[in-house]
Amino acid sequence: MPDTSRLDDVLSRCAAGVMPTRIAAMHLLMEAESPEAAQAAVLRMREASDAPGAGRLHDLESLMVGHPQAWAMVREILARVQHRPAAGDSVARWAGLFDEAVRISPEASVALYSLGSPQLLAAATLEVVALLSQWGLLGLERTVLDIGCGIGRLEAALSPLCAAVVGLDISPGMIAQARTRCAGFPNVRLLLGSGHDLAGIADGCIDLAVLVDTLPYLLLSEGELAERHFAEISRVLRADGDLVILNFSYRGDVAADRSDLERLAQPHGLSLARAVDRACVSWDAPAFHLMKN
Repeated sequence: MPDTSRLDDVLSRCAAGVMPTRIAAMHLLMEAESPEAAQAAVLRMREASDAPGAGRLHDLESLMVGHPQAWAMVREILARVQHRPAAGDSVARWAGLFDEAVRISPEASVALYSLGSPQLLAAATLEVVALLSQWGLLGLERTVLDIGCGIGRLEAALSPLCAAVVGLDISPGMIAQARTRCAGFPNVRLLLGSGHDLAGIADGCIDLAVLVDTLPYLLLSEGELAERHFAEISRVLRADGDLVILNFSYRGDVAADRSDLERLAQPHGLSLARAVDRACVSWDAPAFHLMKN
């Protein structure tokens, strides 16, 4: 009889409201032996649960039924992009892996919890934009730099709200997708970066730098890439510029993330202004806002 404890743990956390529904769907599909096994686990937990958790489980079941292709797609991407330390030429390895992922699904390559759905990705993207707006970090006079821009989803969403948006990524496949997506936005500039620095971005020209699910890969890489990027971010930010990070690492320890973030940022004149353990509804990433001194 298969061990269902990991599936049950995901479902229990979803029912309790601790884990967002889309994140729960992603984890179920990662752990289940088949789409049918995932759906059977949800049904079993629903039958054993009382309200209000039953409503969240019903939403989870509907989400998976509505995206029947997601199990195969999630498994295929995970077979290529694994969250483990990258030895050797880390940047070249990540670039190659994300080129493969974007060929499988552009949407899932940047947010696996989108289940490959353009609609789910768009909704999650608007949550990030709403957070930046709520924190007062957007404006028609501001220039935004998106480090690890992927397929350009933030660029397209931010373009009407900012003076200019610069997207930087190491994956040629993702940059190609981003250029197609952002072709109608004249204030968007997309750059294929080296992954080692922010070359091509002038000193003091950026009002807001954003890293959405980018830092974990820098931390998993050799060559002190994370430390170097904090120095580079400080270089390109204007005085009193802002830095927002969603997901510092994948270890699931927000207190440790905050401590390491301050250790890396402070030597470069970047101070933590606010931290939120879970800033979005559909995603469980912690959010950190830093300011340049």
